[in-house]
Amino acid sequence: MARSLCSSTLKNICEENRRSLWKIRMILKEKSEGWLEFDNNNDVEKYIVKELSEKVNVVKKDPIKIKIDDYDTGSQQEVILGYYDSSDKYYIGEIRRMTELNVGDEVGIFYDPIAKNLCFSVLKQAKPIVQKKKQAKPR
Repeated sequence: MARSLCSSTLKNICEENRRSLWKIRMILKEKSEGWLEFDNNNDVEKYIVKELSEKVNVVKKDPIKIKIDDYDTGSQQEVILGYYDSSDKYYIGEIRRMTELNVGDEVGIFYDPIAKNLCFSVLKQAKPIVQKKKQAKPR
C-alpha cells in the first residue's frame, strides 16, 4: 500500500516539474505557417526577453536571432524573436514543426540559461497522429 502511495506521489511530483519547466504554454487557436504569436506580452518579457539580457525596447525595435531546441525531435534551429507593433504581440518564427501542428495542440516554451537558447515542445496533441497501416495487395 505504501509503495503505490510513493509511486503516485513521485508521479505527481514529476508531472508538476514537467509543467513548471515550460514557462510559456499555448493552445494553438489556428493552423500555423511556422510562426508563433504570443497572447501574453508579460510572460514573454519575463521568461524570455529578460532572460536573454536584452532590453525590451531592443527586441521591440528589431527582431533578434536565437537558437531553439526542439525537445521532441532533438533538433535545433535558428529562429527570429520579434515584435509586431501593429498587433502589440511578440512572435517567434519560423519554427519548422509548427506547420505540422493542429488547432487545439498545446506547445510549451522556456529559456534555458545554461544553453542560452529557447526550448520548444508539443505538450499535448488535440488529435493523436494516426498512422495508416499498409495493407497487403491482393495477388
